[in-house]
Amino acid sequence: MSNKESIKKIVKEKDVPYLVHFTHISNLESILDKGILSRNKTDALEQKAVVNDELRLDNHRETISVSIAHPNDKMFYKYRDSDEDWCVIGIKRKVLWQEDCLFCKHNAASAKVSDLTPEYLASDDALKSMFDEVEELDSRAEQCLKEYDPTDVQAEVLVKDEISPDDILGVIVSNRAIKKKYKDLIEEKNIKINSPDKGVYATRLYRRKWQ
Repeated sequence: MSNKESIKKIVKEKDVPYLVHFTHISNLESILDKGILSRNKTDALEQKAVVNDELRLDNHRETISVSIAHPNDKMFYKYRDSDEDWCVIGIKRKVLWQEDCLFCKHNAASAKVSDLTPEYLASDDALKSMFDEVEELDSRAEQCLKEYDPTDVQAEVLVKDEISPDDILGVIVSNRAIKKKYKDLIEEKNIKINSPDKGVYATRLYRRKWQ
């Protein structure tokens, strides 16, 4: 079995529902037209995007950071604390096996991940490790995790180069005014509202325990 086929098997066994990527609402029109682009590609655009990680400490400017099923809530809260105009884009899970990806069981900028080789991070073993118990974190049971939730909420998948508009499922926004403004732009894709501190705008622990 090839590595891609093994990754597909794991994704289906875990019943991963979708991926998510958060971005400033001002980027939405470009994303729906061109797709989600890596920092290298966005930097080459004439119209500059609003980026959420200027330093890109993981040194993977050729990739896009996505999460499995729920955003990295610690980072997402930090950006929304000063500017509420952020949305969450839902992405088809097939990206995990159809595109070149790196599977990071912790934040990609952490030493625990940055010391690993790209060859390992691209492997099915790296994907499986995202669901292992982690000694310094609460157990998966204590976190009330679904089978498809990575153990560390800061775990991420780095997708190389770009994610096609065809692989975008829809968009989650925080209020009716934003939905009304962007509804025609989104057209046939789904658009949903999760009010502040609910759904993808809540912490994952709160969402899994109480929602």
